[in-house]
Amino acid sequence: MVNQKLYIINLSNFYDIISELKEHIGYEISKFDNKEIFFDKYKNESVSSENSILVVHEKEYNFFVKNINEDQIIKFKPPVNIFTFIENLNVRFIQRKYQDQSSIKVKDFFLDINSRELKKGKSSLKLTERETDMILFLNNSKKPANVEILEKEIWHHSSELETHTVETHIYRLRKKIKAEFGNDDLIKSNKNGYTI
Repeated sequence: MVNQKLYIINLSNFYDIISELKEHIGYEISKFDNKEIFFDKYKNESVSSENSILVVHEKEYNFFVKNINEDQIIKFKPPVNIFTFIENLNVRFIQRKYQDQSSIKVKDFFLDINSRELKKGKSSLKLTERETDMILFLNNSKKPANVEILEKEIWHHSSELETHTVETHIYRLRKKIKAEFGNDDLIKSNKNGYTI
């Protein structure tokens, strides 16, 4: 497991126990004496939430959930069976890795390939498989893609489709995006084709 980090916040005794097992676990362990120290480092980006899980005391859990993604936080509630805890932690790291690999940044949005959802802030939009494929293709394309390219790459046809199939799909997708997020400028069009 690469660069996975466990942040233990305001739990000195628990940190001591976990650090004794350091040679048996495959992630970095860091201790923060209180939430203020952690958030100072988090805000000035000397601590990253990427590939990381936080262990926080149950009394501080609600505070952290307001600022950090909930699936990155473990609520520490003693007494704890250390072996069960480590097993659960390993499962959580695997889940995080899977989620990170399935989420792709597309401009100001995140595209979750597994759930086929386009997300921005607290809003999310369910997409069809074709819509997901279109966004992925356009996001990875270095130059505008015209209708023929999209027909070939997304529909796997060569000019056998109705001529307006691509335009209709893009029109509907833009309409859905505008309804959910308030703007429809994710997919742009010009004389050379469509871009993101």
